[in-house]
Amino acid sequence: MPGSRPDADQHATTTDALPPDPFLRLKASDVPCPAPVFVHGADTVAQAAQAMAQAGATAALVRTGAEHGPEGQDAASLGILTERDVLVRVVAAGLDAATLPVSRVMTRQLITAAPDDLLIEAFSRMVRHGVRRLVLLNASGAPAGLLGEGAMLAARGESPLALAAEINAAQDEPALARCFGRLARLAARSVAEGIGSEAVGRLISLMHDRIMSQAWGLALRRIEAIQGPCPAPHAVFVLGSQARREQYLATDQDLGLVYERDPGGKPGETGGSAEAWFAALGEELTRLLLALGFPPCPKRIMLDNPAWRRSRDAWLDLADAITERPDAEGVVTASLLADLRPLPAPAQGGAPAGPTSPLGSASPLGPDAPAGPDPERAHSLRRDLDARFRGSALLLKCLAREAVRFSPPLGLFRGFSLQKDAKGRGGVDVKRGAVFPITQGAKVLALQHGLPHTGTLERLQALGEAGILPRSMAGGLREACAFAQTLRMRNQASALAHGETPDNTLRPDELGSLDAERLRGAFKLVAELQELLSGCFALHLLG
Repeated sequence: MPGSRPDADQHATTTDALPPDPFLRLKASDVPCPAPVFVHGADTVAQAAQAMAQAGATAALVRTGAEHGPEGQDAASLGILTERDVLVRVVAAGLDAATLPVSRVMTRQLITAAPDDLLIEAFSRMVRHGVRRLVLLNASGAPAGLLGEGAMLAARGESPLALAAEINAAQDEPALARCFGRLARLAARSVAEGIGSEAVGRLISLMHDRIMSQAWGLALRRIEAIQGPCPAPHAVFVLGSQARREQYLATDQDLGLVYERDPGGKPGETGGSAEAWFAALGEELTRLLLALGFPPCPKRIMLDNPAWRRSRDAWLDLADAITERPDAEGVVTASLLADLRPLPAPAQGGAPAGPTSPLGSASPLGPDAPAGPDPERAHSLRRDLDARFRGSALLLKCLAREAVRFSPPLGLFRGFSLQKDAKGRGGVDVKRGAVFPITQGAKVLALQHGLPHTGTLERLQALGEAGILPRSMAGGLREACAFAQTLRMRNQASALAHGETPDNTLRPDELGSLDAERLRGAFKLVAELQELLSGCFALHLLG
């Protein structure tokens, strides 16, 4: 039935049956890997292949300068040549390996890992860039080895990278449901192992992206089989915590869709036949995600809701209406759209879905662009929405007012101001008191100054580097937000493990003295941020 979950893979995000997993605490430097093989860009592909074969290596680093040794050249100026490059770009292309220089077929941008990077972070990087090996750097930043998928998997017989490959290969609903169930267990295991919120949120969001993208492709094929070819270019985008890569154990749907107006429609029409076609797509994709285990969004920010499924022109008309008269509903909508991030295009023929292009990249736009998935539609929409929102001083004030709505729970002498529950236990709401004010404050400042970043920690770093926030304050808020999110994540995992409904309430008396003091310090920083926002946006004028 639509909305049901497969019995074999219930989304039971519990930690009581999950022992601590040392694998997730390993660092990149803990995985043994051979020293890299070096070749020169002027060498022939045949010479490079011979050097790789002699060393038993599957890849070689390529020196692009005049140096003939690894010293004096850092990873940024190196390329990489892999066995796959030789097979696909040379042999399969019918080129002569004996005369073709390595520089013609190598990959120029290296994806690296620092010695202290957790394996979970290294896996996230590999998933994000679609690569099967990283260049391991030493303490001075020079290449020390090639950290391959095989060596990482050998650390234990399963990994996030293996799950990513399984998601990419999933071609039907049951396979995707199994992936979703395994991801839920991976999230719970990560929390049980004590990994921080930033690393967990990044990895889980990447995996959610891929599952949703595969479901998008499956829904497309089903609707095209019934209603014919997709009528226009379109994109699906995520909003809220999933867009900011700050989603952990909660996995509800916060999705939107943008499509080009039906080329056969008249000016001013909202979509014509395209509107009906994308309504069917939105309803099918929503049904699929519910069946996989994604809970419905309580606020109905889902693709079966016409309000979140619009043509590009209709989205811009909505933005114009919000900026002219930002009522309460419009402010919430603008806040969600300010986090907009496109989903990767669905995989084609079982090939892995690639990462989305960076905000600002170009792809063909306009009436002659091919119909079908095109994440650039959402990138373009985000740029135009941001420009409209940034141009409305009143809307910015209203967004900033949201960030000061909830005061940090600090009492006299900066102690905690506790709220008693039904059992008489005192607690503080860490989301209202810390996470939301920091998230919303960073968002409105980034929007005001035209910063394209989406994640809260990224926004804070950019605000500090640009001098919009004092560097010390931006750094402190980054630490405060990450700490509060980690406490919140662990608290919710504990509640699920005990069969309780997770919430955002922490009990300071159950924290260690050091954590309680850090939480108190986080609340103090939030109060400082709210004071800064009140002055910057003259919130006293709003009444």
